[in-house]
Amino acid sequence: MEAPVQDDTKTANDLSPIQAQRSWDRQAEDNVIDRLERIGLIAPKGEVDKALETVVNNLEVTNNIDLDPDVRCRVMTTTTLESYTVGHTIVLSRGLIDVLPDEASLATIIAHELSHAILGHRLDSSLAFFDQLLIEDKETFRHFGFQRTPEEEDAANKKAAELLANALKNPQLAKSWQLANASLFFQALQTRQKEIPNLISAHLGDRVPVIGALRTSLPTDQKQDPQMITALPIGGRVKLDPWNDKLDLIKSKPIGAVAEREKMPFEVTPFMPYLTRYTTEAAKPIAASATTPTDPKTGEAAPGKP
Repeated sequence: MEAPVQDDTKTANDLSPIQAQRSWDRQAEDNVIDRLERIGLIAPKGEVDKALETVVNNLEVTNNIDLDPDVRCRVMTTTTLESYTVGHTIVLSRGLIDVLPDEASLATIIAHELSHAILGHRLDSSLAFFDQLLIEDKETFRHFGFQRTPEEEDAANKKAAELLANALKNPQLAKSWQLANASLFFQALQTRQKEIPNLISAHLGDRVPVIGALRTSLPTDQKQDPQMITALPIGGRVKLDPWNDKLDLIKSKPIGAVAEREKMPFEVTPFMPYLTRYTTEAAKPIAASATTPTDPKTGEAAPGKP
């Protein structure tokens, strides 16, 4: 005799209080990200997001971190240098990704934002209610704000330094992540902040954090190395398709030695549009009839010309 079938739907769908809270917070994240994407402030998911999530995965694996729900990465389409977290979603601006010189600098920024998620710095869960998003597009910057308190920023800086120190115990990451370059980036940003006030003025998050706990030594004279680049110019890594807000990594040919005047940190370079002609399919010529023309009156074949 076969055993009776048991209905496990109730037990499978029951959520513990912690799971229910996480699900509610995730709903708030999804609402905010979806709203920002619909008005064009967040780019659709693409290859840039995957590159950022690869860095997140390296930090999580080397630190034995397993966050629930998973940490996601998205990119703002703006050029202001800012980064913030929406719950477990790390958001970096397109301009910030553009000027970061290498993966070590990117890992430093992501480690700081990942620390907010690890430390449980939460998002306003009232955003899970859809009526909290019923605002005009022009009021977005006033309505949303993901800035952190100074205490939360200090705690995230300390945690980020710990994450990076553990990650560098991995031989492969220690070889590719030269944190001295990241220190040079933060130093260059701090030196030029008075010259670029609008570029570093964040709209939704905080200014780019300066993590002072990096245990690295700065090169004595960076001008002696022509390849030492502290920061890239705007548009150095990501290109934006204005028709659909899609972001793609720039695939340019490698360049040789870089002169001092060609480094241009945080600057705007000449814009060189690539134009193509709009062409339509050419009309196919009508083939000449091979049949003998007929006389419309008699219907008989017309006599040929002499």
